[in-house]
Amino acid sequence: MTKEQAVLSGFSFIGRMARTTNEAEMKGEGVISSQWDAFYKEPFVDRIPQQKEEAIIALYTDYESDETGEYTFAIGAKVQDEAEAPEGLSKVTVPEATYVKFTSRKGPMDQVVMEAWQEIWEWSKANPNKRAFIADFEVYDERAQDPQNGQVDIYISVV
Repeated sequence: MTKEQAVLSGFSFIGRMARTTNEAEMKGEGVISSQWDAFYKEPFVDRIPQQKEEAIIALYTDYESDETGEYTFAIGAKVQDEAEAPEGLSKVTVPEATYVKFTSRKGPMDQVVMEAWQEIWEWSKANPNKRAFIADFEVYDERAQDPQNGQVDIYISVV
């Protein structure tokens, strides 16, 4: 997996949001898998107005504290700043921040995304106090179209 650091401009995002914790997700009581199920069953991303790009974004934001606290998970898209969220979806502004970008290997999407997060968690342990917990996000672009041979970028906000 490759890593690089950069300052990214802020962006507006519209998507379907839910609160969760890593503890709930690990126990199978979280919302992330059901959010993805809903994404595949109901193409709500098609209802998002003024999308800036084709990529689907999985956003982690509104952190209560760190990886042990509650946060908001959302699936959606980057939009023009003036876009308004349709019913059932919400809009957030992700501020400019410094990010470390982790790029997964190519392979089955469910495996490569989990492997990437495992590496991020190991990186976090080796770099205490580096994560900013402002916003983190996964980018599912054209490289993620084939679920059996996909690749994803994960951006982690850092201080």
